[in-house]
Amino acid sequence: MSLFKSSEERRMERDMEIRKGLSRIKKQIRTFEKEEGEFIKKAKRARQLGDETMLKVIKANLKRTAYSRRMMERQLLNLEVFKQLKGQAEAQADFARSLETVSEAIAESYGSVNLAQVHKNVEKAVSQSESMQQMMEIMMEQTNDSMGNMEGAQSDDLVTDAEIDQLIDEQIVAEETESMDEKVDSRLDALRDRFERNRAKE
Repeated sequence: MSLFKSSEERRMERDMEIRKGLSRIKKQIRTFEKEEGEFIKKAKRARQLGDETMLKVIKANLKRTAYSRRMMERQLLNLEVFKQLKGQAEAQADFARSLETVSEAIAESYGSVNLAQVHKNVEKAVSQSESMQQMMEIMMEQTNDSMGNMEGAQSDDLVTDAEIDQLIDEQIVAEETESMDEKVDSRLDALRDRFERNRAKE
């Protein structure tokens, strides 16, 4: 095993870590969505039972979960944007390295290129690209820290009490509609059976 990793190996490792990070965030978002659904069902039951105390507790937990999900969705979007910028920075670095190779070939063929100056310019471009990558990584960390500090102060900005009530109401309406549809289908089936039996007697 080599003690020193090539730039391509380091790039692959970074890409793998980013993919893992994206996967973990998406998984956590799905978990929050599932928990929201469970809280909505419990809130509906508490409302049907007239238990205002329990309803208040459930709504508070539903609000906190919805807030956490939305924060995770923001982090996911943030990471996806930085991943795209990372790709652009690496493409610029690849271009700079290719330019260096072409410059060397031209210099060897014609001897008319100031190779030292070209090399200096290319190294500067590569250094700027790598600095950009480091800056993006620092920004990602700072952004995530800032988002984590927002939870207590801005939860109402992301998830309002009205939204929580609407989620619960929509669940109740959806279940009542589904129940009504099932009753109608059952009655239609019974009428069809009766019709078929009467027709068979004829």
